[in-house]
This record gives sequence, structure tokens and C-alpha cells, in this order.
Amino acid sequence: MLWFERTVVTTLTRDVAEQYRPRVIAYVDAALRSMPEYLRGGVAAESILLGALPRLRAAFGGLDDDAVRRWLATLEASPLDPVRQYVRLLSSLVLFAHEELVPEAAR
Repeated sequence: MLWFERTVVTTLTRDVAEQYRPRVIAYVDAALRSMPEYLRGGVAAESILLGALPRLRAAFGGLDDDAVRRWLATLEASPLDPVRQYVRLLSSLVLFAHEELVPEAAR
């Protein structure tokens, strides 16, 4: 996983129980790695582009979970479909992994 992808997934898994969080993150990582190259290339390019501003904020110590959540909310409200779909992709992978790997989620 690229830096921004890991940051987003870590932020999206804050509500997952601590003992299951590594499994959910590993599932998302494996799902991203198993994508066909042409899809993975597009997702990686978006990760680099969309993660540039958060990366700068992290370099200057201004990036926390709330800042990442606000940035994701901004991306989800984007008028550009690929930008909105990027956040939905990672959210969907986290949601699927949570439902499949966390026993309490099935109840």
C-alpha cells in the first residue's frame, strides 16, 4: 500500500476493534495488490495526487485523524467522479473486510 492509502485505511478502521484492525488493513492491502495492473496503476496515481497535500501537512506536523477525515469528506464531495470513487473504493474495501473478518460485525 502507498502512504496515502495506508493513512486513509488506518483512519477508516478507527472504529474496528484493536485486535482485528491489522487483519482488516492486511486484507485491504492484499485486495489492492491483487488488482489488475491497469486498475492498480490508476488507483496508485490517484493516491499520489490526492495524497500530496496531506503528505505536506504530515511533513510539517499538521496531519491527524481529524484532518484526514476532513480531507476525505472534501474528496467525497468532489464534482469529479474519479475522485469520489477513490474514496468509495477504499471505504468499500474496509467495510467488506470488517464484515468478513470481524466476528462481532456479523451480529
